[in-house]
Amino acid sequence: MPYNQITVTGTIAPGPDPKGPNPATIRQTIYDALNTNGFSFSWISKAHQPYHGILDTGAGSTIDLYIYAWRIINGGRKKLVSEKRIEISSTARDEGFNRPTTATEKTLLLGLYDSPHGTPIFAAWDAPSNANRGKQKSCQVSVEALQASIQDGIHQSKDTHDNTIYTFTPDYLGDYIDLVQSGNTLNIASTNPVAVPLSKKVKDTTLPHKKKRTIKSVESILAQISNLSQTEKEIVVKHRIGQGLFKELLLNKYGCKCALCTITTEKMLIGSHIKEWSASSDEEKLDVNNGLLLCAHHDALFDKHLISFDNVGKLIVSPTLTEQEKAELQLDAISDISVSSEMLPYLEIHRSKLRR
Repeated sequence: MPYNQITVTGTIAPGPDPKGPNPATIRQTIYDALNTNGFSFSWISKAHQPYHGILDTGAGSTIDLYIYAWRIINGGRKKLVSEKRIEISSTARDEGFNRPTTATEKTLLLGLYDSPHGTPIFAAWDAPSNANRGKQKSCQVSVEALQASIQDGIHQSKDTHDNTIYTFTPDYLGDYIDLVQSGNTLNIASTNPVAVPLSKKVKDTTLPHKKKRTIKSVESILAQISNLSQTEKEIVVKHRIGQGLFKELLLNKYGCKCALCTITTEKMLIGSHIKEWSASSDEEKLDVNNGLLLCAHHDALFDKHLISFDNVGKLIVSPTLTEQEKAELQLDAISDISVSSEMLPYLEIHRSKLRR
């Protein structure tokens, strides 16, 4: 009988059960997902379930992980064509299920769906509540909940017993681990209104840790390339930060549009520091007020201190540019930018370095 599946286009339609992933692929997907975004993960044991590993959050803490993980397959009940499940093998050992969940010790119960849409999808259940499983036990999730994570990044749903399930793409696995508490609840700031999407709540809550990971990652890279010139190091930082978390923060602020022109193609936009990274404190390095979202053309001018802005956002042009250069660069077309009080100290420093 054909059960509902996620299709290549991301829709849901009857189809065959995905063939994978196999255990090796599941472990590799977990490993890859936990070695991105500043996290660092290493296996201690992966010969049997539960797998055991250590996650360095990059924010001054490590988490000892026991991980149960199986492929997500069809639910097996003919009347429930959208039901999926994992089967918890009776051979899986109990040491993970029996451990308490703390900030530094956590047990994960995961399923991985081999979505043909282009990225695998995780489902996560509460591990301790599935400890008394007898010979074998299955955990259910709907294909609609799996599909929702394609668009939302991370999605919360319930099973028929009112247990909380999270489905998410691999880039949310580290954040899920960072936030998950006993009972499979997420430690999310309660100040956010209910209407705010779960993905934004997760991002807002994990942002301080993400900033620490980003700074640590960049500083580690700079230490490894200490023999390069300051200019070459700044190029590395620009690539690592201007196209990473800092850019993401500025995309939210400026709505994916260059602050100085009409370019909205995300790949052409760069997160440009006002006060350069090397001179900024840790707080300033990823302060959204210390940046402008600029296209590559305007970023080059701003980065080289050929243009700057006064305290009301009016363009200031370096006198080293000729009238012909200013005309060809169409600097007269640049409108005033919006300047907040928090941006003023950064702009003052930038203006002091205008080429004269």
